[in-house]
Amino acid sequence: MSTERHAVRLRRQYTGEGHQAALAFYRRHGMHFGLVPDTHDPQQQAFEAAVLHTLARPHPALGPLHTPDLPLGLAAASPGVESLVLWPHPDHLTNFLLHLLPTRADDGIAGLPALRAATGPYQDLVVHLVGRAARITVRATGADVERARAAARAAGREPLWDQAAPALGERHAWSTLVGAFAPGEAQMWSRALRRPGLANPTTSAEWAGRAPSAGELEGPKPHQLLPRPVGPLADKIRGTVAVTPAGGRVGGCTTVALHLAGALARSGTRVVILADGKDAASELTPDRRSGSALWYDLVPGLPALRGAVLPDDREEARALVERARAHADVVIVDTSNGSYPHLYLAQTADLVLAVTRYDQRHWIADTETIDRRPEHVRMWAWLDQQHLQRPPTREVSPQELMLTFLDVLFADWVGAREWEDAGVYWEPDWGLMDELLDLDVRDIQELPAENEEAALDRWRAEFITALDAEGTRRYPQLWQQTAAAWSEHNRRRNRAGLQAGDPEPAVVNALRQEVLATVETEAIARWGADLWQEHRLQWAIRAADDEPLLAPYEDLIEHLAVLRPVGDIADRLLKAAHDLPTTRLLVTVNRVHGDIDPQQLAGVDSALREHGARGVTFVPRLPELRELPWQMAGLAATDGAQAAAGARLAVTVADLLSTAGHS
Repeated sequence: MSTERHAVRLRRQYTGEGHQAALAFYRRHGMHFGLVPDTHDPQQQAFEAAVLHTLARPHPALGPLHTPDLPLGLAAASPGVESLVLWPHPDHLTNFLLHLLPTRADDGIAGLPALRAATGPYQDLVVHLVGRAARITVRATGADVERARAAARAAGREPLWDQAAPALGERHAWSTLVGAFAPGEAQMWSRALRRPGLANPTTSAEWAGRAPSAGELEGPKPHQLLPRPVGPLADKIRGTVAVTPAGGRVGGCTTVALHLAGALARSGTRVVILADGKDAASELTPDRRSGSALWYDLVPGLPALRGAVLPDDREEARALVERARAHADVVIVDTSNGSYPHLYLAQTADLVLAVTRYDQRHWIADTETIDRRPEHVRMWAWLDQQHLQRPPTREVSPQELMLTFLDVLFADWVGAREWEDAGVYWEPDWGLMDELLDLDVRDIQELPAENEEAALDRWRAEFITALDAEGTRRYPQLWQQTAAAWSEHNRRRNRAGLQAGDPEPAVVNALRQEVLATVETEAIARWGADLWQEHRLQWAIRAADDEPLLAPYEDLIEHLAVLRPVGDIADRLLKAAHDLPTTRLLVTVNRVHGDIDPQQLAGVDSALREHGARGVTFVPRLPELRELPWQMAGLAATDGAQAAAGARLAVTVADLLSTAGHS
């Protein structure tokens, strides 16, 4: 049996997919990412785990997913490199969707909370989480979804899967679900979803009470699933990739070049990366390498990745690129930014990754706020706003002001005591007396608690004695009476947990009552007399009780992104890369926060292709990538978010190089 036929047969045993789907995977990827890949993206893994967990343990109102001949209604799965397609059995499709898609009734949320679904470009159903990049494709059409909708409504349930914002309780339900996974459990659920061919109805029925086990998911000949440089991928991927800024000086080109080079090299592709030796961020600078060899290893344990420094002379640089093409499958040229002289090499590259900086404003036009808080909570928030806009006034007596002044000075004096041994002597700032009303309490030193520092009373006596002569001279009519009352005043406040500058609870309550009296007429007109009478006092006394009235309701405020048209985004990206060859252009949006809507990204990709470009891809903002130019060992890692992002980028580039027909 040929290697291809054996690989296809083995993959089908794990996934249950048809011959053509398994063959298409092998001919696209070979064994370079594994025959039945797991996801290495933590976000994707949690999503996949939650999907299978929801199918295995449905809401009581739905009951078990009865599919006697299939595990949980799944006929097959097509696990890709950080992608997944599910093939529900046609006979159970409506029931499958009802158990997966979220719906609401009086008895709570059934299906996977916060999941949203929309028909994709091939009439497939794309499901994802609100505000998350993780996604799964389900072989179902819009008509299939409408049948599920009708069945849900007939059962008295409200479909939630097409709502823009999470419904009440959805976020909490999602967090509860994934938060209950034991360490390593999400990986098993995700792997089981990717390997439905190994399951049977008896085994999957047991998952209602336990997680899938590693032994159940091992399958036949597990060692033959491991990634290795075998298959047609190595024969197809050949070419030169230039990584260059789009629109002037853009940071991150070196990071993107290394990120791509490492991912391709991990798949077994022979890669040479060329970069300017004067770029301080480059690992290829002369002072970071040793020996006189033209090519040299960049990362221990990753022999497929080598590097060299580009010479300053243009003809010599072009000659080096040609030598690298003969030495490696893929040559990556880091042209760096506009300060360096190698941008011209992008004009002759087979593929150009035009790196542009991610700016959320270019993708999101506005934010729409949906406030689902109870009406009385919204009234409290309105009162907070009124309090800020109409701060009440209060007369402060000279003695009160002096007491506060001494509180502030004493806190500063206590904090300065630790500097005495270093020869730093404290001097009172008498000018603060005139600035107290404008002083930010966050800038005032905090006193230790009364029961934690036995010397506080002694310190108070020493402090007031030290200030007595100057205080009497400056404030002869006020000092003696105030100084005599200050120690007890300061002790009482400290026992109550009040720091210098904090207002007294009685004062706060009086000021809030003043706000209530000021806005009462407007409040009754806006909120009604009954609501006003029932809930206004809770707002007034919350400061005295230190009760955060609004915090428990924060999850009920949703901020929905209003997306910019994909044509506008594509035009902006093309304009930034106007001096680069359009027909070989792959726009690469760098340092993305993970909040690009998947459908919006797909739309921008299509719009760019209509203009002759090769599409758009993105690199997420990850701590590991930020350190990459200085922490090259991370390129050898095969697990985690960095490896997952690199695999996605490598597959995109590999597809474009292989379809370009380069040899």
